[in-house]
Amino acid sequence: MHMLSKLSIFVVLLLLLLIAGCVTGPKPQLMVEPGKTVETLQSPVAITITAGGTSRSVRGFLIFKRPDRFHMAVLGPFGITLLEVYSEGDRLTCLIPSKDLACSGLLAELPEGGGLKSWEIMKWVVEEGPVAVDSSAGEHDRLNAAGKREALTYDERGLLVKKVSAAGDRITYDGYQSVAGVAFPSTIEFKNLRGDGVRIVFEEPELNLPVEEAVLTPHLDGINLLPLTACNGL
Repeated sequence: MHMLSKLSIFVVLLLLLLIAGCVTGPKPQLMVEPGKTVETLQSPVAITITAGGTSRSVRGFLIFKRPDRFHMAVLGPFGITLLEVYSEGDRLTCLIPSKDLACSGLLAELPEGGGLKSWEIMKWVVEEGPVAVDSSAGEHDRLNAAGKREALTYDERGLLVKKVSAAGDRITYDGYQSVAGVAFPSTIEFKNLRGDGVRIVFEEPELNLPVEEAVLTPHLDGINLLPLTACNGL
């Protein structure tokens, strides 16, 4: 159950891939198809979580389908599934298979300041859409869909390097690669002003392949289903 509180930090980041990434070292040209974006993603991921001055690493698998659906499995030794997370719109479901337990509900039901409430950052992330290859290099200020100011920085190829919210949350993108004609980051990192953060490495991502409905839907038969508030802060 303690993993759910850790999840509140990194689960938001798992959809940061929806906005294309960045390069901080040498910047080779990428063979990409203009206008082509991420519609689906399936990838093993390695996640490093830093919080309270300590770090831990987990491995898992992420499946995403535009506009806002995903299924993430956190894996333990020998590939055992420790935790599954499903999201669609404002609804979040966390499933712990070993306990036949799940928590599900709307983010609006959570109290301000709770651990899972940080999931709302996802909205800020996914609204960006595909990589803006036509953006000029340098920093650009703008108001996002929520009316909050943010700063976006692009490299000389027009690829997003960094995104900073008015609250100081920071996203960086590294290691662009061309996958199925799409510019896609191999690494995404998030940090807040407290120094907490998450680093995600995508391992052999597959883009824009068919995703079955069944893998995006939590299977809750025989599961003890609790309100999402029952898991907040655990």
